[in-house]
This record gives sequence, C-alpha cells and structure tokens, in this order.
Amino acid sequence: MPAPFASFRAAGMVVVLGLAWPAAGCSSEPDTEPSDAGRPVTSATASAETVPDFPVAGVESRQQARLVMPGGPDWLVADTAGVWVKRDSGYVDLVDPATTEVVRSVEVGGDLCQGIGAGFGAIWTCSGTDVVRVDPQSGEVTARLPLNKAFEQGNLATGFDRLWVLIGDGSTLAGVDPASGTVTTTVDLGVRGTDLGVGAAGLWVASKPDDTVVRVDPDRAEVMVEVGDIDSPVAVSVTDEVWIGAAASTVRLDPATGEPVTTSPIGTGGYGGLAVTRDAVWVRSPNRFLVRLDPSDGRAVEGFTADTPSGGSVLVAFGSVWATAFDDDVLFRVRPTG
Repeated sequence: MPAPFASFRAAGMVVVLGLAWPAAGCSSEPDTEPSDAGRPVTSATASAETVPDFPVAGVESRQQARLVMPGGPDWLVADTAGVWVKRDSGYVDLVDPATTEVVRSVEVGGDLCQGIGAGFGAIWTCSGTDVVRVDPQSGEVTARLPLNKAFEQGNLATGFDRLWVLIGDGSTLAGVDPASGTVTTTVDLGVRGTDLGVGAAGLWVASKPDDTVVRVDPDRAEVMVEVGDIDSPVAVSVTDEVWIGAAASTVRLDPATGEPVTTSPIGTGGYGGLAVTRDAVWVRSPNRFLVRLDPSDGRAVEGFTADTPSGGSVLVAFGSVWATAFDDDVLFRVRPTG
C-alpha cells in the first residue's frame, strides 16, 4: 500500500512467513467471582499450547478471484447489493458478487479511520472521527455525524434499533438513532473498547488494551458481564453465539455468563478478523492468513497461506469467504469448501 495510507492497524506488526506456524495459547478453566459492581467477572487466562497439525494449502487451491484494490482495503460488510470494502485511502467500494468487480466507489475523504457497517437501509463508515452515512443505491453521502468515533473500531454494528459507536478513547459506547443521527444511549464501559459485535446473543465489546470483553444490556445501558484475561481481544462475532478472536486464541463464550465454552489455540494476531457461520469459524491473521475451525469444538480443520503478509478482515457472504490484505492492496474471494 502507498506510504501515505499505511494502515495504523499494521503498526508494530510482526510477520511470520511460511508454513511453520507458531505456537499459541488456549484457556484454562475459568474462575468466576462477583466484581465490586455486582456483575459477574469471568477469567479466561491463556496458557501455552502447541498448535495441532491440520492440512495447509495455498489459497490458490480455493481462490475464486483476487482483486487488486490500491489504497489499503481492510474492513468488510455485506448487504443485498454485494460486498462493501472500506479502504484506508478514504473510499468505500461496492463489489458485485456476480462478477467480483467494483461497481461503485464512494469517496468519504477525511483523515484515516477504521470502520464500516450496514443496517437501516444505509452503509455506515467514517471520515476521521465522524461517522458517515451512505445511501447504498446512489452512493451519495447523506449524513456526517460528529461523534468523535474511537479510531480502532472496525465494525460499525447495528442492532436493537441503534447504530453502536465507541467514543473517544473507547471507554464510552453510544447508541445512535439511525434516522436522526442523535445519540440516544450512552454506556460507561469501564474499559477502553476497541471493537464490538451485535446479534441475537447480545451486544458485546472487546477491549484490546485491557484484555477484557464485556456484555452490554442495550436497554439498561449497563455492563452486565465482564470477561477478563483474554490476551488482546481483537475481533467480535455475535450471532446466537459469541466468538472472540484474540492475539493467540479464538474463544466461544457462554452468552449468559461469559464463561469460555470452546477455545482454540488459533488466534487473529493483532490485526486480523473473524467470521462465523453455522458450519465454520474463519480466523484471519497476518501470520496464518486463513484457518477454518470446527465451531463445535474449536478444532482447526484446514488452513490457507497467501503471499500477502499483512493483516486484514474476513467475511462470509454470497457463498464465498472474502478476505482483505490491507498493506498488500488485495481482496481475495475463496470457496469455503473444496
């Protein structure tokens, strides 16, 4: 990627090349005790364990398309029209799944920022610390919301009738009315949130600097569950299950208690992503590119390497796995099965 747009997600990243993949951690039995605030606090302390053997192949064996996208393609989201890609250069692109070609580019401009989302008939992205609403049909910017968005939040998730945005240093979570753009809910997280996920299993926020994940009650605007000792949680995927991608592990949490249910010693590294379906958990990391886990037990089923050492995001949509490599200016489209 050109130097002016070098992704801040990649700062300080250590890249490991080749097929000799490093060891990672897995969690021990959780310890749960009430916090001073009365909410349960679960510990998911990791301990060293060797990554198990599983088949690894070059991504070319499953590659459907490889799209060069100058300007640092990173965050991904899908709507009915296709796959949207947030580039560090200040553009949002729509990729048509029928052709795997960019059919619309929207310039949002502003300072470098992270984040994209879809919901309420709009695409949500950012420009500096502003949140930007884009009409997906016309490609027009319809609103710029001066919310002081936290830089690192990559998933501008929608749910519970609101858009959820981390504010300032990430310690405040704002629920935004999607029609008016006004903040209707404010939550003091007690940790510095860096990303979040919303789904049937609730609203969950990861704090990479505080090694913590919290569950927020959106109606009470309170933190209800806190899970500590997760080493650098990076990615959050919430459906009716809760999966956390951390530096050296991927963990499924009990939605009610936050206790670890399944742990894999395959992590996202510092600048990766997570995509979860009924049949697979896809882990994107800088040093392993893509690994598919069995969601029932966290077992690594297969992995794929690529000649793109940078980090990126991963998405499952339109029958394919989509993965970006932000410093290599590439979007991959991969068949999920052989």
